[in-house]
Amino acid sequence: DNDTGEVLAMVGGRDWQESKLNLATLPCEGCGRQAGSAFKPFTLAAALEQEFALRGQYWSGPATITIPDERCMTNGVPWQPYNAGDSSAGTVDLYGATQNSVNTVYAQLVVALAEGPRDVVEMAHRLGSESELPEVCSITLGSVQINPLEMTNGYATLADQGTYHRANPLLEVNRPNGEPADRRVS
Repeated sequence: DNDTGEVLAMVGGRDWQESKLNLATLPCEGCGRQAGSAFKPFTLAAALEQEFALRGQYWSGPATITIPDERCMTNGVPWQPYNAGDSSAGTVDLYGATQNSVNTVYAQLVVALAEGPRDVVEMAHRLGSESELPEVCSITLGSVQINPLEMTNGYATLADQGTYHRANPLLEVNRPNGEPADRRVS
C-alpha cells in the first residue's frame, strides 16, 4: 500500500520446508536477483529531478551503441549496450524510451546525468533501497542485485508522489491465545 507501506501480499518462495529463505526480503549481497529494465524508472526519476525533459527532447535509440565515458569502461574497453532483439528505436523522447524500454537511450541518459551512475544509486536509496549498490553505468539497465521488496519500496514511493513509506510486512504478532503480543504502528 503506497499510502502506508503495509505489505498486502508477499511470496518469498515456493516451499518453506525446501528453502528457509524469503527471496522477497533476502539481503542482496549475493542474492542473484537483477531488476532488469524495472530499474529504469530510478534513472528516469534522477533525470527528471535534474530537469531533463520527459517529452520534447529527443534521443537516438540505435540497436547498439558505444559509450566511451571512462565511468563505463571495463579494463579500458568502452561499454556497448544493445536493445532487446537488436532492434533500433529510431529517435525517441524519454517517455517513448521508457515505454519501449530502449536500453541504448538509457545508456546515454545515465552518462548525461550530473554525477552519472552515482545519481541513480542515490535516487534508488532515496526511493527505498537499502542495498549497497555499485556505481556502474549498467545500473540503469538493472544489472545490479536488489531484492523485490526494495524494488516495491521504490515503486510505492514513486506512486505516492515521492513520499517514502518503508515497507512494513509485519503489523501484529499474536500469542497462542490470540491476544496481540506486539503491535507495530506504521
